[in-house]
Amino acid sequence: MGRRNLTDEFKAEAVQLVVAQGYPITKACEALGVGDSALRRWVAQWRAQQAEPPRSDVQIQRDQRRIRELEARVMELEREREILKKVYGLLRQGNGSLLEVIRSLKKAWPVSLMCRLLKVPRSSYYAFAARPPKPGASPPLLKAVRQIHSESRSSYGSRRMAQALQQQGYAIGRYRARSLMREAQLAVARRRTHRYRKAEGEALIAPNLLERQFEPGAINRVWAGDITYVRTRQGWSYLAIVMDLHSRRIVGWAFALQADTELVIQALQQARQKRRPAAGLMFHSDQGCQYTSERFVGDLKANGIVQSMSRKGNCWDNAVVERFFRSLKSEWIGEQEYGNHELARRDIAGYIADFYNYRRIHSAANNLPPVRYETSIY
Repeated sequence: MGRRNLTDEFKAEAVQLVVAQGYPITKACEALGVGDSALRRWVAQWRAQQAEPPRSDVQIQRDQRRIRELEARVMELEREREILKKVYGLLRQGNGSLLEVIRSLKKAWPVSLMCRLLKVPRSSYYAFAARPPKPGASPPLLKAVRQIHSESRSSYGSRRMAQALQQQGYAIGRYRARSLMREAQLAVARRRTHRYRKAEGEALIAPNLLERQFEPGAINRVWAGDITYVRTRQGWSYLAIVMDLHSRRIVGWAFALQADTELVIQALQQARQKRRPAAGLMFHSDQGCQYTSERFVGDLKANGIVQSMSRKGNCWDNAVVERFFRSLKSEWIGEQEYGNHELARRDIAGYIADFYNYRRIHSAANNLPPVRYETSIY
């Protein structure tokens, strides 16, 4: 049975049976066919209304005025919220300073209102607005900034950008470089970083002769190596490198589909052929099975190379090489997935042989690329 739709007249008559004619609520409910709780509610509402004096015209006008005031305040708050949202959105996007953002929005909202919301003295804004506009950077300078940004695959921040521009002959500091990047609308690509596993006990295979002394004083005294994986759509590829710890130059590398002993031997052979080191060279690595294999250990001994190994599970003992892999994956590869092994090999070989060794600024090499650093000292 559906719910009955009772008119206001019916409810008023039911209330009058109780309050005017003295009917008990239970009998009135039986006579009218309504529920006990409903009738009690109607009676309570009627009595509450009778207790309130009738509102005068003055009271009605006052309430209407208050409603209009509240509606105006709501509109004002909504506008203030819109201003704050817009301003902070532009600041997050790097569209100039706070005063520059206020100036860019002065046609949309009153300057006085924006200054009040943002707690900026109006005198400060008008003093800023009265200054002659700064000339923009020259097109050749902006072109150089964009080229460096592109070549580094969006990995250079303001510090390295300034160093790269200085090497091209521009007298640019870090903060000027930051302004130029903002003017060119360039942003550094932030990518996921590595998380190293925790060391678990000691299990030395070869002694840790390096002991984190990552500055040997000259080239061809200490080399370090390791293996990393690279994802492709055809599966995993593996990269082995050999780094000269003095200049941070990659002196040998190999790329293969298997992370086996042959991979690390190829990388070491390439390094030996290029550098022709004297006997007594130290080679440092982790305790991976490729570096502890009989074949690799024999190859080191046959060429007069002293072996050093990190402690088990302690990647910080080979931190410089780990840092290279981090730069490769965060600055160069990023989130891309190579279509096949050959594409991965060519791109990573280009990174090592061209960008990293010859163009990437390295803080440990006097802010020079590794090859240029070696040239400057020998």
